[in-house]
Amino acid sequence: MNGVRASAKRIRVPRYHRIAETLSERIRRGELAPGARLDNQRQLAKSFGVTLMTLRQALELLEREHLITRRHGLGTFVAAPSIDYDILQLRRFAGDLSAKGEHVATRLLGARFAAPDRRVAEALRLPAPARVFVLERLRLVDDHPMSLQRSFLPPLIGEEVVRADLARTPLHQVLEFKLGVIIVRAHETVSAVRLGRREARDLGCRAGEPAFEAERVSHDAGGAPVVFDRVFIPGDRFRITRELRDEGATS
Repeated sequence: MNGVRASAKRIRVPRYHRIAETLSERIRRGELAPGARLDNQRQLAKSFGVTLMTLRQALELLEREHLITRRHGLGTFVAAPSIDYDILQLRRFAGDLSAKGEHVATRLLGARFAAPDRRVAEALRLPAPARVFVLERLRLVDDHPMSLQRSFLPPLIGEEVVRADLARTPLHQVLEFKLGVIIVRAHETVSAVRLGRREARDLGCRAGEPAFEAERVSHDAGGAPVVFDRVFIPGDRFRITRELRDEGATS
């Protein structure tokens, strides 16, 4: 037993692990907020009293844990919250975040009628010329922008939806409880894109940063398209997950 205790005393946690734990704790306590820029590596190494190599090992560990992100030529930043999203489940993004215990808020950016682009018009089966109702919202997790969502609805539905208090009532509740429209299936496509200036501004990012763009067409029980959603999520705030099974495997 004494030998075991002696061995335990000789075991030391590597210095870079302790540095990573210290920075990780500061991030979790909110002392380093999402998007905050860390001191440069030389300053950090000096403050911890270690070499640059040791400091870089600590940063690599934090990066693997998705707690920080490094931007070439700009520095190292505290990463925004990252959400695992199961693309095989028919869920609303905000509801999925809430189910994971995140504090989700929605900010209404605008609601208007406008001419649809070709993809929206085709998805909603609208003849030309036509207008659609556009609802634009920003999803925030702990007051940090997570996703920008634009919902396009056919004009007849839009004329009813526009009468609702969209700043307080979620769109799906307006559709279900006020109009009796229930979404039963959807088709979703996720692409890798770079954020345009307007999207980047709303999401608190730089224009051109990598992001996911999800396009979803939702249908009612009769098969009619009801909503075309276009969602932009910065690449460092989103992960797609799915469970895979080997159909040819036998037990």
